[in-house]
Amino acid sequence: MIVPPPKRPRSTEDNILPLINVVFLLLIFFMLAGVLTQSPPFSLTPPSTAETEESAQLESRVLSISADGELAMSGERIDDAALREALVDWPDDKPLQIRADGGLKASELTAVFDLLRELGIAEVNLLTRHDDS
Repeated sequence: MIVPPPKRPRSTEDNILPLINVVFLLLIFFMLAGVLTQSPPFSLTPPSTAETEESAQLESRVLSISADGELAMSGERIDDAALREALVDWPDDKPLQIRADGGLKASELTAVFDLLRELGIAEVNLLTRHDDS
């Protein structure tokens, strides 16, 4: 008579490999699904807001304005003439994302808004940061 060998009890170490596989797959997923944004070429402190709304995904073309009024589009410094050229073909159905310094004077921001109005840009999103206080 043949007697089968006794089965060894399963240890918890047998379940480690599938767990490691799942963790690495999740890591790869979040690395690929994350939104990458370009940082402006100068230091910015965006204005804060008490409440945040659900924001749409940031586009790669963001207009940045420093505290002294310098402009940058997609991480490169530009002047008013270059801004006009960059926004000539802006689609009507997409809002322009603006990241402005919190110390920017309202008159300088209004001048930029006037320029955008001349170019026919109807909708603008001013990006802010959430203030936890």
